[in-house]
Amino acid sequence: MSIEDKELIEKRFGPLWSGKTEIPFNGGIRTLRDVKRSLALEGSDTVEIDLQELTGDRCAFRFYDGDDRRVVVFVLDAGYGIVEEHRAHVAEWLGDMYHETGMMAYDPDAMADLLRKKIAGEP
Repeated sequence: MSIEDKELIEKRFGPLWSGKTEIPFNGGIRTLRDVKRSLALEGSDTVEIDLQELTGDRCAFRFYDGDDRRVVVFVLDAGYGIVEEHRAHVAEWLGDMYHETGMMAYDPDAMADLLRKKIAGEP
């Protein structure tokens, strides 16, 4: 994993949190929670980021994986099959701030919140 992975994610899917919380997909409106449930990620250390409509009956689901400490993008087909997966370590976004987080690095909600604030330019 490298800075190129982060750049690919941002170039192809836009800045983190630039997507939507719900999208028309697979014959209905799907929310972040719906997609997380469909992928059996409920109860895991994942924090939803956003959804994006893609061409060809596909969508992208971005989330923070607390177990892996990576931002993940799953490109899904209409049956919720993963047709692409992209991962980049959260340190690619946080830089030196990541190494200062200490035990917070083990709290996925806290890390996702820190990442969101960094992206938004908040202190």
